[in-house]
Amino acid sequence: MTQPADPLRILASLRSHGVEYVLVGELAAAIHGGPPSTDVVEICVPDDQRNLARIAFVLQHVMAKVMPSASVEAHRASFNTRFGRLDCLEDAPGFAALETNASDVDLGDDIVARVASLQDLARLKEGSADLPGAVRMTALAAAKDIPRRELDLPEDHEPPAEGRFARLMQRLEGVDEFLTDVNRGDRALRRGKG
Repeated sequence: MTQPADPLRILASLRSHGVEYVLVGELAAAIHGGPPSTDVVEICVPDDQRNLARIAFVLQHVMAKVMPSASVEAHRASFNTRFGRLDCLEDAPGFAALETNASDVDLGDDIVARVASLQDLARLKEGSADLPGAVRMTALAAAKDIPRRELDLPEDHEPPAEGRFARLMQRLEGVDEFLTDVNRGDRALRRGKG
């Protein structure tokens, strides 16, 4: 019987062993508010021998086995662990910028992950020729940056969470009531010009 994937256990192990990394990929996008579409932990690590030794301890702790890959990338390794899949991307030239733009995110249960910015996630997707992924990341980044005036919200209005997407969703909360009023003739579909 296979144990269900638990990406938080992998992240906790990375933290407890002092591994320097930045979380990238779909899981990082989900932490930023994207759809939770994967349990794969994908990390970018610096080319540092001490850090690589710490990763080796993590791999032993989570009973990792190297995944056979059809396409061999020189700076990527994938592992099956008892808690799910872990992909490690060694990005020596770009790690410093990735780490600088990343932020620490509290995931609960004393697990704090260093998560790449949405702009960097889009850049990584584009660099890997995953253009649909790059578009998703760019759209998510844009959704977090929508100005309040574009949503036509009152100045004292407080959204429930940060980001454009949350404010947009709050703006759409009354859409059912609005459409019902339009169908009954209680409200005009378009605003009158005055």
